[in-house]
Amino acid sequence: MKLLFSTIIISSFLNCALADSFNFEHIGQSPVGSDVPTSRNVGYSITYTNKWTAQNHPFRYPSSDPHYSSFLWASHSSDYVMWENGGTATRGIENVAEIGSIGALRGEVQAEQNMGNVLDDVVGSMIGTAFDGATSISNEDLCVDASHPYVSGLGMIAPSPDWFSGAYNVPLRDEKTMTWYRRVRVNVYAWDAGTEDGDNYQFNNPATTGGVISAFMAGDTEDAVFVSRNGDTLRVLPVAELLFELEESSEKCATNTEDPTDTFLITARRSGNLRRRDCEWARGRRRRCRMEIKNEDGEGSGRPVSEQCPVACAGL
Repeated sequence: MKLLFSTIIISSFLNCALADSFNFEHIGQSPVGSDVPTSRNVGYSITYTNKWTAQNHPFRYPSSDPHYSSFLWASHSSDYVMWENGGTATRGIENVAEIGSIGALRGEVQAEQNMGNVLDDVVGSMIGTAFDGATSISNEDLCVDASHPYVSGLGMIAPSPDWFSGAYNVPLRDEKTMTWYRRVRVNVYAWDAGTEDGDNYQFNNPATTGGVISAFMAGDTEDAVFVSRNGDTLRVLPVAELLFELEESSEKCATNTEDPTDTFLITARRSGNLRRRDCEWARGRRRRCRMEIKNEDGEGSGRPVSEQCPVACAGL
């Protein structure tokens, strides 16, 4: 563990208190509103712009191969906590922070999706060389709806023991007007997952027992990772700016709440029973649809299914 910050950190926008000793300007600027109601499902593009540099974070900044892993972002309800300050890292969070692998975390997210706590997840591209202004961009829009208006996600800062950057429980709706924000900018910082010892930019360190997720903070010396000096003041600057931009015409995220006239065919399993997992993502968008089941041998005209698919279904 390093010089870490254990007080809950979220700005007034995120409805939490800041420690006086930590210069944590979480929100880059006030969110830009829109007139799009939260009753409408929309998408957001996600751009992570790097500010982790030798100038901003001089102490022991890696001389070779500074980079980020791929990022994983998820939209969710208040019933799901991907990670948070003071929390214990799950196996998925640990794998991202230590080795840059998002596979286990994606499995955790999909399990929460099956329980209705997560709506969607997307991958942000890795940043192969972390120069000033380098970007990670989501591979597709992240869908949100009235029940899942929050976004959490992260990616590994590398090389490092178990350090990462990201955000958690970012609200994309205006609670007063119940509309979607058009644009939200968030300053994001370096975090320690609390799973591995080490105070330098290097891999393969001893495991930490009983550690918690904590943000780096400025102590009484500038000889600490992520710390910089501004005159007589020691501070920790953001490692990136995170931008969420509303894509209100996102084809992927549009939902037709009416009972559509279109009928798609889906191949049934041998039992002939439609199950939730028989519904697949189709044509890059989500919609509710009336379906018919065809037998696996393709014979027959198909049997009508009275229930509507809870997600999108594929015409096979």
